[in-house]
Amino acid sequence: MTQEYKSSWEWAVAHSNYHFDINKEEKVGDWYSILGRFAGADWSHETDKLIHTTHPINWGTRKHLKGGTYKSPMLPEENYDIEQGGGNAEELELTDVSDELEEYPTISRMIEYLGVIPNGNKDKRYARAHVQKTGQMFNRHIDKLWERHPEDPEQIVRMTIMLRDWEPGQYYSYGNLIYSHWRAGEVHTFDWMNVPHSTANTSNHPRPAVQITGLKSEHTRELLANANKNNTFTL
Repeated sequence: MTQEYKSSWEWAVAHSNYHFDINKEEKVGDWYSILGRFAGADWSHETDKLIHTTHPINWGTRKHLKGGTYKSPMLPEENYDIEQGGGNAEELELTDVSDELEEYPTISRMIEYLGVIPNGNKDKRYARAHVQKTGQMFNRHIDKLWERHPEDPEQIVRMTIMLRDWEPGQYYSYGNLIYSHWRAGEVHTFDWMNVPHSTANTSNHPRPAVQITGLKSEHTRELLANANKNNTFTL
């Protein structure tokens, strides 16, 4: 798949429909959307506990699930991109993660509400906590999720629930836009197949979130079609 590419970034750009014009103006809804915000319950205690149960990952270990050893087939190309920028691929921490979310009932209800259908084998995570701590960052990349449903990748969706209010110094970038100033419970999604994105935490606070990846149900499609920052999802 990547024989002619040393770089994962170059391969992803060649397979993306993004314009890659850094001077082009963009708006929310072009490449990422805010679906709404959960309310009506308190998940702060669950979040506090979750933060202390995560472990750090790099590009080589990010796909390990419950003790698994699966690695991305493009890991050499992914590491090459970091090294081209002067970074150390093995030492670069992306975020802290946890795949054990069953013991958090309110967070689990939030995940279930979105209606995303789990798919894949034990190495393909469905819901995963991403607790990005001070100094951690995901360098700019484009996701490669086709393997989850290669016959129809349009059915694949990736959503993120922000578990705490935004702190200055925390951000996501999607294309030419910065996503920040979120409130606890806010849900967003993005065009995983095409848009370059990254995230970093330069604040002095952990940034907890839950990422859900799977297939779109009819309810999920309804949420996507009616995405609006002012929507409230009552738990």
